[in-house]
Amino acid sequence: MQCVQGNCQSGVWSGGGKVSNQGCAWFESPVAYNYFAGGAGGDVTYKPVICPAGYIMTGTRMFGVSKSVDDEHVDAYCCPFS
Repeated sequence: MQCVQGNCQSGVWSGGGKVSNQGCAWFESPVAYNYFAGGAGGDVTYKPVICPAGYIMTGTRMFGVSKSVDDEHVDAYCCPFS
């Protein structure tokens, strides 16, 4: 995998793989609704989420689902990569 000028974030992609915008979906962390440790008596310290095999993460979202600061929901937006 290479990028022009060695910078994948601001350069032009020159690798062989391609990201498809067909079949993209949101995937949630398995502990997306758990409370963080300390704030509301929860037990998680982070909320991991991984794209399935053959997909690449192209975005994330995190949003509160209640009045509690420690009750955020975490998702990853994954698209097919070949």
